[in-house]
Amino acid sequence: MGIIQRQTIKGTFYAYLGVVIGFVNLAVLSPKIFSAEQIGLTQVLIATSAILAQIGGLGFGNVTNRLFPYFRNRESAHNGFLSLGLLVTIGGFLITALILAAYLPRFEESNKVRAALLSDYAYYIPVLLGMTMFFTLLDNFCKVLFNAVIGTFLKEFLLRVVNLGLILLFSFNVINFNSYILLFVISQAVPAIILVIYLILEGEFRLTGFRKFIDKTLFREIYKLCLFGIVAGLSGIAITNVDKYMVNNIEGLGNAGIYSIAVYFATIMLIPTRSLGKIAIPIVAEAWKKNNIPEINHIYVRSSINQLLIGLLIMVGIFSNMSNIFAFLPEEYINGKWVIIIFCITNLVNVSTGISQYILGTSPLYSYQTYIMLLLIIMVIITNALMIPLWGMTGAAIASLISMAVFTILTVVILWKNYRLWPFSLIHIKALVVAIAIFIVSTLIPQMPLYIDVVVRSVIITVLFLSAVLFLDLSDEGSEIFRKITGNVRRS
Repeated sequence: MGIIQRQTIKGTFYAYLGVVIGFVNLAVLSPKIFSAEQIGLTQVLIATSAILAQIGGLGFGNVTNRLFPYFRNRESAHNGFLSLGLLVTIGGFLITALILAAYLPRFEESNKVRAALLSDYAYYIPVLLGMTMFFTLLDNFCKVLFNAVIGTFLKEFLLRVVNLGLILLFSFNVINFNSYILLFVISQAVPAIILVIYLILEGEFRLTGFRKFIDKTLFREIYKLCLFGIVAGLSGIAITNVDKYMVNNIEGLGNAGIYSIAVYFATIMLIPTRSLGKIAIPIVAEAWKKNNIPEINHIYVRSSINQLLIGLLIMVGIFSNMSNIFAFLPEEYINGKWVIIIFCITNLVNVSTGISQYILGTSPLYSYQTYIMLLLIIMVIITNALMIPLWGMTGAAIASLISMAVFTILTVVILWKNYRLWPFSLIHIKALVVAIAIFIVSTLIPQMPLYIDVVVRSVIITVLFLSAVLFLDLSDEGSEIFRKITGNVRRS
């Protein structure tokens, strides 16, 4: 898979380094240093700004994914594409900020009782909104220039290292909570600033005119993609952020904090998919431009198998270490156990189809994805509204599972019906059987002291799983990497 394989490995490597830091930040240190309400505050602030950024972005990410191959021309600064993106982003930010400014007093008032902290710090939301939108634009631009790794490094790793430093400063009483939140918000600008510097050094941050290049036909296509992109972006962010927002509204900020930490563990399964998707999007878009269906199908099938294998390995590791996870956390967090289990299943459904949503989103039938994503938004809101009052945060997790299952099934069906693209094979069934067998074996491992148990149990599971993958030849890429490693060892 060439560039896809290389950048996915690099992106995943940095992302998992970030996971280690994130685990220390969110699961080890934060519950001991901050109250559940304080943890919930940062999570809800980020979730709210992410939701608004999808509206403010005016769907331009969809334009980037699908149409940049037509703009691509380094000599002409890609025909002013970055200038167009900045213009749309600034316009979208101003529109969203004005609406937010009108609504903010009511937002603060409505949260005074249930989420007083959120009410006190709500004025940071517009700042976070601007930072999120600017980073998203630049990260997408780097992605279509075939460098998806730098954004992952900055957002998933560097930002978490900075946050670790802030947590330690607060822990040692160097700063108070007000200063921590201020610095936390300011730190969100670091990735975007570094991307600007990177693009300048690469000679890619050039602001030139675009009006001569964009004719009426291209303008109509951009306009349509922006409209569809707003809905598509909202649905993508809805499945990961609306539940936190609604848990806060219905259950309170404390439960939103517990819920966020529980979801974090299951979200580890999505990291390789995100890394793969960022680099696969421009390559798949180029393939659609050439109508190269065989290449798209090859990427689709391999991404499905590899992402399922990685997802199963992580899920077995999480399930086997469930008692260890809650040994790290305060007693009140045990309420999040079923959230972790259900979200792991949800994310397994998601990763099992590889880059299906990116393939549909860059295809001539991109509007279909928008329609099913609109359905997803409606389902997320309705199922959360019905299930959170019944089962609390567990209900929010069930709502996400139902919504993701429907979205995934519809995406796969549309790709099969229209393009005969199909990701599944007997290998997927073998992988599931292997995962179940290894989980059963893991239950036979005797309990050891906490830190030793985590390491030993995880190593045994990983060795058994990778051995099974190689023995049964479940992954061509895995076998290729193993041959390279063993070949290098023999030569040395």
